[in-house]
Amino acid sequence: MPLLKFISLTVFIFTVAGCATTNKSDQKVAANVESMIIDIPDQAAVDFKLAIEHMNNKRLDLAELAFIKMNNDYPLLAGPYANLGVIYSQNKQWDKAIKMLSKALTKNSKNIKIANQLGYVYRQKGDFKNAEQQYLNAIKLDPNDGAGYLNLGILYDIYMGKLVEASGFYQQYQAIQNQPDRRVAGWIVDINRRVGNINKKSQIASEAQ
Repeated sequence: MPLLKFISLTVFIFTVAGCATTNKSDQKVAANVESMIIDIPDQAAVDFKLAIEHMNNKRLDLAELAFIKMNNDYPLLAGPYANLGVIYSQNKQWDKAIKMLSKALTKNSKNIKIANQLGYVYRQKGDFKNAEQQYLNAIKLDPNDGAGYLNLGILYDIYMGKLVEASGFYQQYQAIQNQPDRRVAGWIVDINRRVGNINKKSQIASEAQ
């Protein structure tokens, strides 16, 4: 791909949605996060490619230094900030990750992948309210993208105990898939069973009074 003066830098984030796991608490987001298309030097693409190579080869210390330099050299780009957020997420440095991802969103407020990644970091910190806001923001930005629905369903299901709401978001996620996700279908069945059991216990308790 030739280097162009007007380029869109892409963030390759290692946390991938739809990974082969049945553990909902391990569910993370995919992110091909693109910055705004702005007038920048061709050298930015070269620098970005090198930093991504460092990430792909697990040389996160070198990638971190490269992205920090890019933030200084090209402060309008969202990509380097977002990738720093990913690096800090990998290292469980949640506060640093939030800071970088939040800055990335100020550079490109319409990027759903950054919003979902930020929601994931908030969730890992135990800040479920801010995680919820970021996932809702992602859904608002693109109602046809499934990541926000899935992430919000997991948040409500596992972390906030909002089972009915979780089932609804799982179903919305399923509705926009080309083929139903068998794993999520199982989660919906499990939630409906748990909700039924809760309702049955409530009814028994009410009748016993």
